[in-house]
Amino acid sequence: MFINNERINIMYAGLIMDTAPGKMAHKEEGVLQKVLQVFYNTTGLRIAVETAEPINNAECRADALVRLVAPGANRQFAVEIKTRVTRATLGMAVHQLERFPQKGLVVTDYVNPKMAERLKAMDMPFLDAAGNAYINEPPVYVYIKGNKPLEKPHRKLPTRAFQPTGLKVLFALLCRPGLENAPYRDIAKAGDVALGTVGWVITDLRELGYLVDMGKRGRRLTNKEKLIERWVTTYPEQLRPKLVLGRYKTVDHDWWKHAQITSTQAYWGGEVAAAKLTNYLKPEQVTIYAQKTLGEFLLTNKLKKDPNGDVEILEAFWQTEYDWPYPELTPPLLIYADLLATCDARNIETARMIYEQQLTGLIRED
Repeated sequence: MFINNERINIMYAGLIMDTAPGKMAHKEEGVLQKVLQVFYNTTGLRIAVETAEPINNAECRADALVRLVAPGANRQFAVEIKTRVTRATLGMAVHQLERFPQKGLVVTDYVNPKMAERLKAMDMPFLDAAGNAYINEPPVYVYIKGNKPLEKPHRKLPTRAFQPTGLKVLFALLCRPGLENAPYRDIAKAGDVALGTVGWVITDLRELGYLVDMGKRGRRLTNKEKLIERWVTTYPEQLRPKLVLGRYKTVDHDWWKHAQITSTQAYWGGEVAAAKLTNYLKPEQVTIYAQKTLGEFLLTNKLKKDPNGDVEILEAFWQTEYDWPYPELTPPLLIYADLLATCDARNIETARMIYEQQLTGLIRED
């Protein structure tokens, strides 16, 4: 059974929905039902919903469980529903789904051709509301890309807490447990933002269910796993592009192994930081966050300006020390975010290691 944009050999007819009673956010349930119906209309293949309520185990969460039913193929999938797929949200989705015992399936409004190629290369099944799809479950093979969305995707502006200055405050709060109880002035200093920013970030977090005000007992961040997910998927689009100072190249690909960075008020991030933490990854890209200009550092390491270079320097957006035993590396939350945003399979695998080793402690404090 082979289906792609140019060829449809066999179709299988059947009912599209066998929805079990359960609970799912109304919007997510609507996306899932719409996408499965479009997939059936496009291919004739049936995917039945076994449960439409979130599935949790000790390590992960899926939005639903579905099953592909076709001659010679009977496969259960754990579903991650994304209203919009970007490199960052895809990296997070893959990270979540790879922790689940069932094979993963990304369901979304629209996957553009470039993202479809990326998902196929990662062998990550996906379905979208425009009829684009990738499923490789022999003897069933479906790969459809290039279908345009019927409606132009609407990009909703995130709440203020997830806009650039809000993300700085959230980074400080997530990296320094208990900081939410500090005076607003101290939080503003840690996040390197204006004092007035802190008030509306705290208000937004309370309204979104990420912060509880316990009166005399103070404030407490809650639902940290979801808050970390939102920060990680929003940071690459909302804040990171504003931090880029330049790209560089050098003839020595392994220059970072012997470079001295501690005295320069700069930090290794991304792949290099992950390599130093895990001894697992061989970096292809070098990411540096700097609090000041690195003129001497650039000269010493023979780094030359190049818009296509594999060395990226960004502004360090925090102005506080964190309880972190690696002063030459960015905090683990930022390493994790930068790895997922690459949407590279090995980087995502390494990001999962860092999450389990460095970030799960933050979540357990919930």
